[in-house]
Formats: sequence, structure tokens, C-alpha cells
Amino acid sequence: MRIIRWSGLPAVVRVKGRGVSAVAIPENLPSGEVLQMASLVLSPSEYQEFRHEVEPAASEDGADGG
Repeated sequence: MRIIRWSGLPAVVRVKGRGVSAVAIPENLPSGEVLQMASLVLSPSEYQEFRHEVEPAASEDGADGG
């Protein structure tokens, strides 16, 4: 999965081509809000991959406040 930060509208955009999935995310939006929007446009497996790439530390050490 390829993640692109951009200065366009505050939206998460998914583009799928020949074996490549790209996700464009707003460059100034906090990660939490990006993840909320991404959950609406990505499949569960795509979302997990995306989340791992956007917030690798939170995914690896379970930093969920618990």
C-alpha cells in the first residue's frame, strides 16, 4: 500500500490500480481523524495495513491506553 500526504481537501481517497493500492490523506489532519476517515473507505484488511503504516508504534506496542 502506498500512502500519500497531500494538501487537498480533508478527505481520504483510495485508488486501486494493477496490484497497487494508493491512499491519499490530508497532510495536516491528526492521525486519529485520518484513521476514522480511512475506516470508511478501506476494507478491514486494507485498514489494518494502513493503520500499521500511519501509526506503526501504536500498532506494535498496543498503545491504546490499556
